[in-house]
Amino acid sequence: MKTDVLGDSAIILRDLSAPAHQIAEAIQMAELPGVIEAVASYETVGVYFNPHVFDVRFLNELDFSPSLTPVTRHQIPVCYEMGMDLDEVSAELALSNEEVIRFHASMDYDCFAVGFCPGFPYLGYLPKVLSGIPRRSSPRVRVEPGSVAITGKQTGVYPMVRPGGWALIGKTPLCLVDVEDAYFPIKAGDKVRFVPIGLADYESLEGERL
Repeated sequence: MKTDVLGDSAIILRDLSAPAHQIAEAIQMAELPGVIEAVASYETVGVYFNPHVFDVRFLNELDFSPSLTPVTRHQIPVCYEMGMDLDEVSAELALSNEEVIRFHASMDYDCFAVGFCPGFPYLGYLPKVLSGIPRRSSPRVRVEPGSVAITGKQTGVYPMVRPGGWALIGKTPLCLVDVEDAYFPIKAGDKVRFVPIGLADYESLEGERL
């Protein structure tokens, strides 16, 4: 495992011996002196710490073997009819809308990281047939909460209003984040599956929590 310094109170761990979320979880659970937070990304872990207390050698004492904690799985209903860019994405991929929906909802996605804004899950990897959609040349100023999007090999859900440049292919009626209640149900290491629904189901589920 390689360590890169990131200022005087953070490091980045690279060349990991286990999945990033597993490394981050082990560091958090170990409650090492001075560690403030360990944050997983796709292939790296950021460790934030109090430089007056933390010693990087503490990391050498940790066991990064697979966790016995069961994987948390989430099913997120998606109304693909509400995908603002679905037609454009289908045309770009030379697929029908129905094929894009079928492929997108055909598998479980790993949550590699949570970031960009509170609760935004970076999910992957898309089926190869859906991969390669670029970010928009001009990002939208406002993307609505619940918008399901893809770009490159990734998919994700905007949990709150934010600017965004990913292609929007659907929308979930569920609430995925409540900052005031510290409600962040999706975390790195979880698995997510999208379930197609119609407009009537969207309306009946709107506002419910995941």
